[in-house]
Amino acid sequence: MKNCFKIVPVFLFCMVLFMAVSCGNSEKKPDPLEITHKILLETSEGNITLGLYGNGMPGTVANFVGYVERGFYNGLIFHRVVKGFVIQGGGLDENLNEKEPNPPIKLEMPPSAEVKDENGKVTGRKLLISHDKYTLAMARRRDPDSAASQFYITLEATHNLDPNPNTAQPNGYAPFGKVLEGFEVVDKIGAKPVTTKNMYQGVPVENVKIIKMSVIAKPQPKEEKK
Repeated sequence: MKNCFKIVPVFLFCMVLFMAVSCGNSEKKPDPLEITHKILLETSEGNITLGLYGNGMPGTVANFVGYVERGFYNGLIFHRVVKGFVIQGGGLDENLNEKEPNPPIKLEMPPSAEVKDENGKVTGRKLLISHDKYTLAMARRRDPDSAASQFYITLEATHNLDPNPNTAQPNGYAPFGKVLEGFEVVDKIGAKPVTTKNMYQGVPVENVKIIKMSVIAKPQPKEEKK
């Protein structure tokens, strides 16, 4: 009997130690809505700070950050303004000449979550990243996999551009960030008088220049365990 009483505390200690080690080894899943990168967008109308969802839209964010880091956007313009809809840029210079981008990327679907009824039955899925007001997303042509460098910022909620998460076929457009600061600058650009130039519609009468774009915050590389 004496031996039994000696064994129990040791057993409990081992269990506690095992649980502690297990909890320590369990890695937290990345939050798809976490702002992982911040971009400073300096324009001729003022500065805008953008936050990017690097966990939720990793491929799209990597593509965009790549353009920013190599200075691709510097000196280009916002060449399309549609009041109450979007401002678009990242592809044309002041003379409306298109700058040669990298090859286009595959359309990335935003993360989604299950929707359940009152009985717990799954009835579909809903997007976690949507086209709310001041959303940053990639512009593209009709081909879903045609996005390259051009991007847009929404002036109002435009959920008609959202992908349908209940189909496996890639569709819609790819929202991958949002405006964090400089909302008044976005609104100012969105209110600019526009005209048609060189067959481009919605071009601001006075150029709205992207002076410079730079990464001001990004994840730090994890240190390797020794």
